[in-house]
Amino acid sequence: MRVTVFSQVSIDGKLTFGEGHSSKELFQLFDEDDMTYIHRFRGQVDGIMVGKNTICTDNPFLTNRYEPNRNPVRIVPTRTLDIPPTSNILSDAERTLIVTTERGMNADKRRQIEDKGKQVIVCGEELVDFAALFDRLETEYGFKRLMVEGGGMLNWHVFDRNLVDEIILMQLPIIIGGGTNITLVDGQGYDRMSFTKRFSVVDVQPRKNYTLMRYARYRDAGEDALLHG
Repeated sequence: MRVTVFSQVSIDGKLTFGEGHSSKELFQLFDEDDMTYIHRFRGQVDGIMVGKNTICTDNPFLTNRYEPNRNPVRIVPTRTLDIPPTSNILSDAERTLIVTTERGMNADKRRQIEDKGKQVIVCGEELVDFAALFDRLETEYGFKRLMVEGGGMLNWHVFDRNLVDEIILMQLPIIIGGGTNITLVDGQGYDRMSFTKRFSVVDVQPRKNYTLMRYARYRDAGEDALLHG
């Protein structure tokens, strides 16, 4: 399964204007063509994953509103099933997977979600096991492409486990700043170069309202030989 982290960021890598702010505020700088690009990318993937905080703050539909019947499956990992029952992803007919943990499983909350026609799966004991989850999405659900539109913590988990194949950034020409503001990747971070996750630059395109930047997982000569030998 090919995993793409897809995000809109400021020049300094911020995702929002601070805690509690919606990432949708950045979309004020986009025009209709820019929004079409985002939604049509959703039409090319099998699933789209966001974190619980995105659901609580943005309350998105996570659909492809430009191409009928090309909506990805929505996947939301949450340790405790604390998804607001009025969330848009629970209120429509589109397929949705809520992923939780053995420790966080709550029978009443699960029943409330499943009564709305959505599926709850358990993957992990105390924390969501993303490696196991991605394997299940591929083998049990037939996913070939997954789009991750996470906040800093969700992105940290998938990068830290070496699960990302591609990064697509729509970098807006603004500076937001803020030492505690959410960035593309938060979490624990690394303190040595040898621990970092390396990517190769694939494409950089200056566009009217943003710069499109694409990166692919870095592979050294030995890996390339194994893949193509």
